[in-house]
Formats: sequence, structure tokens, C-alpha cells
Amino acid sequence: MKPSIEKFRDPAGHRQRLRDRFLRSRREGLPDYELLELLLTYSLPRINTKPLAKALLDRFGTIVNVFQQPNDRLEKIQGVGPKTITFFQVFQDCLTRCMEVQVKKQRSISCPEDLFAFVRMHLGSRTTECIYALYLNQAQRIVHQTEVAAGTVDRTPFYPRELLKPALIHNATGMILVHNHPEGHPVPSDLDLEMTKKLEDLAALFDIKLLDHLIVTQQQAYSIKTGKLL
Repeated sequence: MKPSIEKFRDPAGHRQRLRDRFLRSRREGLPDYELLELLLTYSLPRINTKPLAKALLDRFGTIVNVFQQPNDRLEKIQGVGPKTITFFQVFQDCLTRCMEVQVKKQRSISCPEDLFAFVRMHLGSRTTECIYALYLNQAQRIVHQTEVAAGTVDRTPFYPRELLKPALIHNATGMILVHNHPEGHPVPSDLDLEMTKKLEDLAALFDIKLLDHLIVTQQQAYSIKTGKLL
């Protein structure tokens, strides 16, 4: 049964006490449902957000999962409307942008774990497949990154020329390919392995090294180069 969402008058000052507790102890002082409850007050100022916060966590498990849900799943939770969905999307994009900045500032990308949080947040929640590429210089620092192609729920068009063009424009010597599996299984298919080998061989003709190919889901990523589940 969906939780009831009642109008919120806050007669006992609950919301202010919640803010005060957060300001005193930050996230350590609040369980997840209260953090989400407090966050939701900024998109739903006239609603009691505690039942909604609990309903979202009961349904999706973690705060990260809540932010990564596609719109049609969020809409099934009573109390979630267009305003809250937009709020979640903006919040997730802010988190992704923060991670993107941190990735760019790294002195070098030396292992797939250096990118895991960023690519999982950026691509893990997408409901259709897409291909994303990061281009690195000789010092293994990112000089460019971009979404190269978008497709359907289980397939993305693969055009090596479109993947290599940014590498040549930005004088990259290495690249990392990333694509998502919306169905939730990060293990590479035969087609994924074939695509990796083809791109690796073509890139080598231009003295560009394919450093890795990561397959991403909401929870995990798989590095084809290392054969490791992250």
C-alpha cells in the first residue's frame, strides 16, 4: 500500500529540529531516511516528507539508488511528482559534476577504480545504452570526455571513426571506453569483446592506446582490460 502524504503544518517544530540536528552533526547525526526527509523539504515545503522518504528507501534501498531511478519508477511512489523528479535529476547531476571535476583534477588515471564512482553515477541509471569516452594524454590525465553515441535498451551503434575523432582533435595518446548495461548485468557480451578488440586495433594505427573498456550498471562496473568486477 502506498503511504499517505498529508499536508504538513509542523506544529511541534519537527522540521526545524531536524535542520538543527543536521547543522550540529551533519550526516553522522541523521539516519538515511532523515537525510532524505530533510532534502525533500526543499522540493516539497508544504508536505510531510518523512513518509515519502521512508517509502523511497523501502522501495529502492539506498539514497544513491533513489537518485538513480528512471522517472517511470519514481512516479509509482505516491507523493512523487514532476517537481520532485526534476529536483532529484538536478541533485544527481550536481553530484556527477562534482565527481567529474575530481576526476579531471586527478594527477593520473592509473586503474579502473579511479573512474568507478564517476561512471557509475553518470551512466548507471540510464535506461538506454550509450557509449562514453574519456581521452588521456601521455601523463594519463584526462584532456577530453564526451558521450559518443546513444542507442536503445540493449544496443548502441558503434562507429570507431566517431570514437577516434576526438582523440585526434585533442592530441590524446590514450582512451577509455565506457558503456552501460541497463538490464543490470555488467559482464561483457561477445559483441562487447569484439568491439573492444576492433577499437584497440584501429586506435593502435594512430598510436592511441585503448587503456580500458568499462561496462557500467547502477551498482557495479566491469573492467574488460583487467577482467575485474568493481
